[in-house]
Amino acid sequence: MLACGARSRSDSATGTVNGNDSAVARPAMTEVEFARDTVERLLNGDPTVEEAFEWENLKVPGAADAGEAYSELPDDENRPEFRKGFIEKFSESFKSSGASVADLKNWREQSRNGETIIVAADTTGGKPLFVTVVRRDKRQKISEISIK
Repeated sequence: MLACGARSRSDSATGTVNGNDSAVARPAMTEVEFARDTVERLLNGDPTVEEAFEWENLKVPGAADAGEAYSELPDDENRPEFRKGFIEKFSESFKSSGASVADLKNWREQSRNGETIIVAADTTGGKPLFVTVVRRDKRQKISEISIK
């Protein structure tokens, strides 16, 4: 049971809701919806967002080698802590900059090349945010976040 006002997260590809199998799968999100939801959850420090990233290839501002660092971890025991720490630090950095999730506007598909889709959003600083969504095994994953 969810607390008043809480909402359930659904894994659209598997029909999983909050880690439990569901008999009814929700429809898949568009790449724009998926990118926006993932970025907002990341910026808010939501630990459940970790499943949305392609960790082995992840590139983000200030930590362009995040995927390489993740891949070089010696064993799977260290990876959950890496993901948790990454989400916490990214969110803290964003919040300490004075920025807000509401500052991201006009989410749209910028380009598409096969299974790779670039989603863009406008920032208050005038530099667009780009989110690379890839499809792997019929699932959406984020492989890169950049500001250019």
